[in-house]
Amino acid sequence: MSLRRTIAAVSLSAFALGGLAACGGDEDGGRETAPAPTSASRQVAAVPTAEELTLLLDRASDPAVPVEEKVTLVEGGAEAPEIFDQIAALKAEQGATVTITGVAEGDIPGTLIANAVISQPGQEPINVQAQFIQQDGQWQLQKSFACALITNAGLQAPASCAVA
Repeated sequence: MSLRRTIAAVSLSAFALGGLAACGGDEDGGRETAPAPTSASRQVAAVPTAEELTLLLDRASDPAVPVEEKVTLVEGGAEAPEIFDQIAALKAEQGATVTITGVAEGDIPGTLIANAVISQPGQEPINVQAQFIQQDGQWQLQKSFACALITNAGLQAPASCAVA
C-alpha cells in the first residue's frame, strides 16, 4: 500500500474515531468525557516543542533504543512493547520519517494535536495530524494513532491494537 493511501486511511480513521466518540449513547447526552485523572497522571508537563515531539518519535522508531526505554513513549507501551517493533519497521522497511512541524493543545485537557509531515523515498511528503496524550507527567504518542499508522502501512498490527 502506498504511503499516500496509508495517510489518507489514517486521517479517515482518526476522523471516524472522533465522529464515533461524539455519537455515544450514554446518559450525558452522548458526549464522551475523559476519564478522571489519577493522582499519578495529575502531574503537569509543559507542552513540548515540535522538535521535542520529533525526537520522541525518533526514539520510538529507533531499534538501537532498548524497549525498556521506549515503553513510556507510546500510550500503553508498557503493556504492549511489541508495538515498537512495528513502529521501527515503518522506518526500516518503508523508509518513512515523521517530522512534527507544529503543536497545539487538544480540546481535552492532557492532549495535543501535532501537525506532522511524513516523508518516504520516492513520494511527496504528506501532512497529517498526530495525537499525543499526557500520562504520568510525560507526553506519549496516542496508541490509536500509532496503531492506525502501522495497520494502514500494511504491517501486521500487534494484538494490543485490537483492544479498544
